[in-house]
Amino acid sequence: MWWLNDRLRSERGATAVMVGILMVPLLGCIAISLDVGSLYVERAQLQNGADAAALAVASDCASHTVCTNPSALAASFANSNANDGAANVLTPTFPTTHSVTVTSSTRVAGTNATALTHPFAKFIGVNSTTVHATATAEWGAPQASAVVLPVAISWCEFNPALNHTLQLIRYDQNLSCKGRDGHPIPGGFGWLPTGTSGCSVYVDLANATVQSQPGNSYPGSCDATMSQLAGKTVLIPIFDGADVTSGPAKWYHIYAFAAFKITGWKLSGGQSFPQVNIDPKAPACNGNCRGIQGYFDHWVSVDAAAAMLGGPDLGASIVRLTK
Repeated sequence: MWWLNDRLRSERGATAVMVGILMVPLLGCIAISLDVGSLYVERAQLQNGADAAALAVASDCASHTVCTNPSALAASFANSNANDGAANVLTPTFPTTHSVTVTSSTRVAGTNATALTHPFAKFIGVNSTTVHATATAEWGAPQASAVVLPVAISWCEFNPALNHTLQLIRYDQNLSCKGRDGHPIPGGFGWLPTGTSGCSVYVDLANATVQSQPGNSYPGSCDATMSQLAGKTVLIPIFDGADVTSGPAKWYHIYAFAAFKITGWKLSGGQSFPQVNIDPKAPACNGNCRGIQGYFDHWVSVDAAAAMLGGPDLGASIVRLTK
């Protein structure tokens, strides 16, 4: 027995050596699980902040003639998306006249340190790390987009001043006016065919001649859409040319997209949707009148991710992240 006890006593030093050797990979595993995990959290916060900042600056630039204060705006959104309310934000740069890039990096609240310290990774030689994030957003008038209400409004009805003047745009009158090139075009608006896509229709200015929907009734598939449009601003194609040989227009040439806030309507067609929702502040639509009440407006959307940009600017802008 004395021989066994002596043997065990001789192993104690070896055990201590083994524990010392194993501490290095153990601390490495802890560093990976805790310190590296904190870097991923920091990276996610900074990226969310950079994305939000880029979209905010792009929206501001799209809403005004010039970008008002991109540095302060970017810093505000980057900081508000950090758990500790702190981030370093470089002055936003503008790669093109219609895009902005925001870059942010680590800033520790209280100390303003520019790097995260690592309580465990320092034992394997990594004391601190600075995390960076970058986001780019662009803005512009749509070149192509899906529109939720399948109508095209005449250039003659568009108010270039965008001064919130309430209008009544009718399709029950054979009004005639002149388009941008001086040729006669119909006034009012006309319906566009929706095909099998429900109520929406996709319009691309690269293929700007679109067929009209025969008749003056809106599609029954638009009941659900129309019930949600009161007081909403929607993207509307503006036509500057049409087939006016005889009767209703058989096609429209779409020039651009504009934003129109719908405040009321008196329509026919559909299935079960109430066709009358009159706005008393807009021009009246009495008797046989069929039309839509509302006004053209400046409008910035960050929702139309599928839209293509590059069309003429009539006050409607799309904002989206590009990277």
